[in-house]
Amino acid sequence: MKFFPILFCISATALVTLGFAKEKIQFVKPEDMPKAFSFLPPPPEKGSLSYAADSVRYLQGKAQRNSPRGDSAIQHANGKPASLLKFFGSAIGIPLNENDYPITASLVRSVSKATKATIKETKKTYARHRPYQDFKEPTSVPSEESPTDFTSYPSGHTTRAWAVALLFVMLDPAHQNEILKMGYEMGQSRVIAGFHYQSDVDAARLAASAAFARLCAEPQFLEMVQKAKQEIRQKKSSP
Repeated sequence: MKFFPILFCISATALVTLGFAKEKIQFVKPEDMPKAFSFLPPPPEKGSLSYAADSVRYLQGKAQRNSPRGDSAIQHANGKPASLLKFFGSAIGIPLNENDYPITASLVRSVSKATKATIKETKKTYARHRPYQDFKEPTSVPSEESPTDFTSYPSGHTTRAWAVALLFVMLDPAHQNEILKMGYEMGQSRVIAGFHYQSDVDAARLAASAAFARLCAEPQFLEMVQKAKQEIRQKKSSP
């Protein structure tokens, strides 16, 4: 009955691969990550011209909800690593998933986690109300609404999406335009869905760029990027 040891080895390998995919490696300690409140301006005050511009963009986004673009905004509301892999996989033309791309998946998780340290204190400090709270109107995803979640500035979803977009540009520069387009649209989806003002999204992209630049200063991070790049290249070349 030689097939039992073989099955055991296959199962063990699969478990190790899945475990690695779900691992979040800490390349930089949270306290050493850039802090967005040190370089971002405060969010626009109500009554200001900037807030008026935010309000106009909210209304423009709301007008897109009953459309294919509005449907995409609902899909983009899922900012979990598995969904990020799916979205950016479509941008580079391969079905990315945690099982087949464990190194890439682990990097996506690690980058997503690192961005939180950059924006966490800023969200808490400014405690900005979200558009659906200010306008007292429903969003595209009612299940994610909260009457006490005052963390609109900057957008966490956008921070993750833009940082991961920058990661994938490193992993597959041949598709840089498609990748950046996906990262940009995922941020705009937060305005369309009614969860963030445009200034929240704009600030998030700056925060994401700062966080990603800090990660790129770590040799261990760059080494893992090369491994993930090789992982994607090998999968693309295999029949």
